[in-house]
Amino acid sequence: MVQHLTVVDHPLVQHKLTLMRKKTTSTVEF
Repeated sequence: MVQHLTVVDHPLVQHKLTLMRKKTTSTVEF
């Protein structure tokens, strides 16, 4: 099984990803 992991270091990108996560998935699903 291959796992894909992307590490994002840019603060603005992290903020946008957090907003998307909150809108579309629960913490458990994410």
